Amino acid sequence: MHVFFRYVAILILCCGTVTLKAQTADSLLVVDDIQFDVKEYHIDKDNNDLLINLFAISYSKDPREYKMNTFSTQVVDQKNQSHFFSSIRMGNVLVRFEDKQNYLHYLLEEDKPVDIQVVVKGWKQSTLPTQVKLVFESSMEEGEFLEVSIPLKKP
Repeated sequence: MHVFFRYVAILILCCGTVTLKAQTADSLLVVDDIQFDVKEYHIDKDNNDLLINLFAISYSKDPREYKMNTFSTQVVDQKNQSHFFSSIRMGNVLVRFEDKQNYLHYLLEEDKPVDIQVVVKGWKQSTLPTQVKLVFESSMEEGEFLEVSIPLKKP
């Protein structure tokens, strides 16, 4: 009977420490009360397009305007070279690079995740992306822009 309780105690301790590690604030990428995370990314071998799917969740209590500086938003490769996007879609808002639109505006609602897709056309399949840099306006001070580097792990 004592052996059974030892195993149960060890199991509870192991599960408890795993849960605590999975929920640490250090593992979350939160900037200006917005959590950013990577869903997945891949290179479309037929078109040589890099497709990066992210999501963002706002933790602020009221809906807030998200204003992304599109020309500062870039994808960085393993050689530390920056690449401009071909298109960025956030929810139902689409900005194409060729449109030369400086900003993408989106209304973020509290605790509602929104999908962000970044596409880079003509991506070399031999080069791996390492991060996406998103640049957006601070909610605290108009005109101040924040940069968040979202690391891309190998698929």
